[in-house]
Amino acid sequence: MYVIAIASPAPAAAPMRIVSLAPSVTETLFALGAGPEVVGVSQYCDYPPQVLGLPRVGSFLTPNLEAIIALRPTLIVGLELSSDVRQIRALNSMGYPVLLVSDDSLNEIETSIEKVGARINRQDQARRLVAQIQSQVAAVQQRLAKVKPQRTLMLVGHQPIVAVGTGNYLDELMRIARADNIAAAAGEQWPHLSIEFVIAMRPEVILDGAMGSDPASSDFWQNYPTIPAVRDHRVVGYAEDPMLHAGPRVGQSLEIIARKIHPEAWPDGAAAGASQ
Repeated sequence: MYVIAIASPAPAAAPMRIVSLAPSVTETLFALGAGPEVVGVSQYCDYPPQVLGLPRVGSFLTPNLEAIIALRPTLIVGLELSSDVRQIRALNSMGYPVLLVSDDSLNEIETSIEKVGARINRQDQARRLVAQIQSQVAAVQQRLAKVKPQRTLMLVGHQPIVAVGTGNYLDELMRIARADNIAAAAGEQWPHLSIEFVIAMRPEVILDGAMGSDPASSDFWQNYPTIPAVRDHRVVGYAEDPMLHAGPRVGQSLEIIARKIHPEAWPDGAAAGASQ
């Protein structure tokens, strides 16, 4: 008598339980198809809409240790800025796997996508996502190849006046979009500027985040008609989403910035992957 042994299939690996401590990380996880494995997000995560119903666990600088542990995570992903945060060190000491990434530049965003993809076994998806971003950037650069750079001020707040300075991804996007960032002269990432500084620097374009949520804030600029951007009606608002969200939608943010600074490069108004 012969006995035929039939091998039992290997048990399927249990799905990961991922906690994200930053909006850019959350967006990356969902863009890579790992949304169903995300069990907790930071208090600032708001995209995609599926995250709105997930448990909140603080932020990358103030993570809620108890809330994170209660979710029984198999991976916690945050930003390198929090590497010295007490709660992150505690999670490491308790044996919870922690992955830290950066999002202060276009290269760091792409590298973070690849690092997260490798950690959650989605390398192919990460490569495709990075290639998509690079294609979006190249398309904008091609559009702007012959335009003249514009002296530009990008604001994220009015009281006080807070601008996009140097050393962050938005400053890099502005430069790719053929803008001379006047606030870079302050030498800070998010400088607080005086209106006297703005008047003296004579921006030709002002991107004002406050106008994206409160159009009435445009009245503020009417008091300063000598500023070229005001005189020439080149003060425009922008929506915080996606502009102030580092992560996989950075190519879309670049196109929005470029269209607002150089509308002449899109004379037909045709969308090329982003809406204004």
